[in-house]
Amino acid sequence: MLEQLKARGSVLGHDRAMAAAVRLAAQVHERVPGVAVSVEETTVTLSGRGLWRRWLADPGLRWLGGLLR
Repeated sequence: MLEQLKARGSVLGHDRAMAAAVRLAAQVHERVPGVAVSVEETTVTLSGRGLWRRWLADPGLRWLGGLLR
């Protein structure tokens, strides 16, 4: 029984992580122009010209978790 609960919790957690990744990608795409966003499972990848420089200058890019609120 405990194994079933652990398996169910793992599946639910993975589903929530995937949903959060999709929400984050949508928020970044909407609020940060000129940045390409890709989602693969639970990983969100940003790419774009001058992204490193923008990341240093813009605190919103450094703290992307704040977009999930």
